[in-house]
Amino acid sequence: MHDHSQAPVEYLTIIAASAAEAMAQFARRGLAAQGYAIAGQIGRHQIVRGDHGAEPLAEGMVAATFRRSVDAP
Repeated sequence: MHDHSQAPVEYLTIIAASAAEAMAQFARRGLAAQGYAIAGQIGRHQIVRGDHGAEPLAEGMVAATFRRSVDAP
């Protein structure tokens, strides 16, 4: 069973060299004032495109994902 009363959410991911750099970018962009909050742990990622067999775009980078509720269209 799904709870359709929940507001839809959107996500924003910052990719940086360190967690400190990602959080500094979060602050510089004023994302807290826009309703964003951290969605989970910040950790090292390999970033790849969806193309079959594509080489990683970034290795050893940190990804920090934030989420906020948005009004339904």
